[in-house]
Amino acid sequence: MLHSPWSVPNIYSDIGSFWGRAEIQQGLVPYFQFFFEYPPISGYIIYLARVIGGSYDGYYSTFGFMSLVSALVLAWSCWRTANLLGSRLNPLYFFLPSVIVYGIYNLDLFNALFIILSLQFFLEDRKGVSAAALGLSIATKLVGVVLLPIYLLELRKNRLRLRYLLITVGVVAFFYLPIALLNFKDLSQFYSYFRGWGLEDAWYVWIFQDPFSAYAKWFGIAVAGILLLRVYTLKVSLAPRVFLGLAAYLLGTTIYSPQFNLMLIPLVIVLAIDDPSLYAWEVFNALIILTWFLVPNPTWPWTLPQAMVLLRAGSLAWLCLALLHKNGIRPVELLPSFLRQPSLLDVSSPKAQVKDLQKAETERRL
Repeated sequence: MLHSPWSVPNIYSDIGSFWGRAEIQQGLVPYFQFFFEYPPISGYIIYLARVIGGSYDGYYSTFGFMSLVSALVLAWSCWRTANLLGSRLNPLYFFLPSVIVYGIYNLDLFNALFIILSLQFFLEDRKGVSAAALGLSIATKLVGVVLLPIYLLELRKNRLRLRYLLITVGVVAFFYLPIALLNFKDLSQFYSYFRGWGLEDAWYVWIFQDPFSAYAKWFGIAVAGILLLRVYTLKVSLAPRVFLGLAAYLLGTTIYSPQFNLMLIPLVIVLAIDDPSLYAWEVFNALIILTWFLVPNPTWPWTLPQAMVLLRAGSLAWLCLALLHKNGIRPVELLPSFLRQPSLLDVSSPKAQVKDLQKAETERRL
């Protein structure tokens, strides 16, 4: 109800903002009759809500109903996945700040659903269905593509990898090919649109002091690339790697809108993450939209929303380190091998170290 048109006052949402476009109100088909800056499934969900709902109230109610169905399926998938991982499901996690504030805000709840389904089906050894779910995620929000190498590396045979890849690509192509064939200009406009978009809630705006800096964008791409490569080579189980892969992307991407947290919440739930950094990460994320309209230029550094962004990034980084520690990996082990000092990797106890020194001294005297 935070964003509901019937609540006074209410908080901004992208769903409400979409209705302000004449093409949406007229019921035109996205991608074929007008440009829409989201991947196909997202646009079709908005179109379906408009066609079924008719008026703004009906449009919002229809979208809310579809979101509710998605949330129920997502909760079921979390329960199944937690059982497969042997985790204890905490239902209170479904009421974290991002779920409350951003649950009906954009299309990210649907993306979160497809991501957790891809993990569930993979763990259930239903690899083809997992690949299809991942394809649906990519066709909803492109971020899902960073998970494809994780799943492919988890498979042991090249034949299985090829099958998984072909199914994922096939599902994505099913949604993109008609647009490419009938209105290719829409796809090229998608690229141009985001090429001209500046930094949005990226922590390194504090370094470059300009959200439209070209150097900042390349910096973000480099950060995301380095972090993802490290995640792909980590020796941890699948579910933590899926979380870390998405987190690596978020720590480097040029656009980290606060609703993006929703895709990580189901993974937080099934991994039973309870580190204090989780709550800091969530609170700072919710405060971004709550402080957004208090300043004239909220995407610039030295503003309250971007202060929340910086604190959110630090909390997410700490949360990742906590998850790695839980899986037996210390921060120093994340460094390239040539940067690691043997003394930093020595995990022997103080008593053992004393014995080693005494032994070395005895051998020296002899």
